[in-house]
Amino acid sequence: MKVDHSGSRGKQSGFTLVELAIVLVIIGLILGMAFKGKDLIDGAKVKSAQTSANKIQSGMNIYFERYGAYPGDGCPAGTTTPAGCIAARNGLLTAAEGLTTLPLLTGTNILSASDIRSPFGVNWAVAVGGAGNTTANRNYLTLTTTVTAAADVRLVCAMDQQFDDGVPTTGNIRSTGLYAPAPPAIFDCWAMNAQASLSIQILP
Repeated sequence: MKVDHSGSRGKQSGFTLVELAIVLVIIGLILGMAFKGKDLIDGAKVKSAQTSANKIQSGMNIYFERYGAYPGDGCPAGTTTPAGCIAARNGLLTAAEGLTTLPLLTGTNILSASDIRSPFGVNWAVAVGGAGNTTANRNYLTLTTTVTAAADVRLVCAMDQQFDDGVPTTGNIRSTGLYAPAPPAIFDCWAMNAQASLSIQILP
């Protein structure tokens, strides 16, 4: 018996326009979710950075209540216990004293090692103000022992907008980032692409 295939010879396999449209919609949804997921991660990192900084500031206040001075004040470099802090105290930290602040907080079990780790992948540090839009005779929580461009400026900008005044040269959060808006405009932090310093005032 012969089978007639003549009716199927002209047909070609492939996607119809409707099928192609469905595929494109699915791809668009996947890409949209990917970008949205990144936005959520970045937003979480901003909040985590502020929470981490607040925890260290709280730890410093707890230390003050226990020992009558801020961690590092009157402490020679390398000090890890309050008993070693026998020098004069003035309520501010020198660069050398700042090196002992976080070790004292962890050494007294007020904070853990993970508490002094920033969401930017490095440990927090304590620096003396005067550079990078910071104010002299004040102490800042930074990502390095000096004011250095070590953070994604988008995150620093967003952090400043959410938790301070949104201006890198004023307020408690300072930065070398160029993200100050011209009032009443709102600056788009996420359109930037650079590194910037991050300094959060902790003393006085």
